Amino acid sequence: MNLQQKSSPYYENIEFNLTNGTSDYDLDVEQATFLAVLGSGNEQPFPTYLEIRTNQTISVKLNSTSGHKITIASTDSPYVIVGVKIINLYLSNASGSTAAVKIRLQNTPY
Repeated sequence: MNLQQKSSPYYENIEFNLTNGTSDYDLDVEQATFLAVLGSGNEQPFPTYLEIRTNQTISVKLNSTSGHKITIASTDSPYVIVGVKIINLYLSNASGSTAAVKIRLQNTPY
């Protein structure tokens, strides 16, 4: 049996501060570089690998504000989600402090 694994050289990295009290921060609207390389209108498909690092507890909803929230504490960093097409992210911060957030997106190896 011959198994070959290919990977994509394309990725995106976004770093920003999420202020305390922010609810459903729309990454597509607020961060110009989000999906600038991957996703709609580009040659590369939407990302299916998401890695989030944060120094405070935040919550993330995938693709819709009505989706289930995923709570990510600083002790969970890096938090990885694989296999879900990422079209948008909505982040909230009720930690009491500004959260430093780092997000890396790429296509999973196929």
